[in-house]
Amino acid sequence: MRGGLRVALLTGLVGAGLAPVTAQVQQQQQPYTLEVQVDLVSITAVVYDKSGHFVADLGPQDVEVYEDGVRQEVSIFEQAKGGEDKIPLSVMLVLDASGSMNENLHFLQEAALTFVYKLEGADQAQVVQFNDSIKGSADFTGDIDRLERFIEALQAWGGTSLYDAIQYGLDRIRDQPGRKALVVFSDGEDTTSTLSQREVIDYARAVEASVYTVGISGRGGRSPRGFLKKVAQETGGAYFFPGDVGDLVAVFAKISEELHNHYLLAYTPKRPPDGSFRKIEVKIPSRPDLQIRVRKGYFAVRHHRR
Repeated sequence: MRGGLRVALLTGLVGAGLAPVTAQVQQQQQPYTLEVQVDLVSITAVVYDKSGHFVADLGPQDVEVYEDGVRQEVSIFEQAKGGEDKIPLSVMLVLDASGSMNENLHFLQEAALTFVYKLEGADQAQVVQFNDSIKGSADFTGDIDRLERFIEALQAWGGTSLYDAIQYGLDRIRDQPGRKALVVFSDGEDTTSTLSQREVIDYARAVEASVYTVGISGRGGRSPRGFLKKVAQETGGAYFFPGDVGDLVAVFAKISEELHNHYLLAYTPKRPPDGSFRKIEVKIPSRPDLQIRVRKGYFAVRHHRR
């Protein structure tokens, strides 16, 4: 996120029309590295106590940020909250609509609807379904009725282009303001993507979006647990593997709660851009018992090009 971060964080989002469009990722996505100008590095931090409750009483004096082991000066410290100063939230729901979901699609639809019903104020979402291809709503919107209609129209058929769908979602969300997140659901391993796991994980590391993944075992009995866990860990998100599809509503509700409870930090790196991947670590020395989740790092390069 570049200079002017505070303005972007506090600016409301304008609703847009929502018309289904089909995007063939293999036609527009080629392996590449996202490069961003590094004036400010933003970090979404989720902080829990031992009981798993969000810690809401931290101030800028409590937090230390390190880049490759060197402490940085935090210039922006914001806590997610309601009202006029609410940090806008943009979410991509990336949903598996492959043939193996035929029997369980209604559970997924119910969970996704529960999630969109919890959107607040300036929050916006976009829904993407994937099978052999990728079909998404036209743009981000806060119109719950339009999101609801798209979710209710999901149909299960075809293969599983999981990697391509995540890449597509990251590409669409990367320029959104404020807090950015993907919520990805799949019931089986990828079968039809043109991209590899490695390419998608590398891209996810470069985009300032948290990826939350949910996996169950479909008809084939196989779930891409390793990949879903890895992409969530690298981006500061979380992963869930419920044993029953009936638990999806509770899982999606938990993700929604976390997305509305976090801290947003930003700093200007002390080292100039050099093209390297830099590790990020956040510490709270006065409260070592707390659990902190942030993205693993970012690519420090000058320009933004494909």
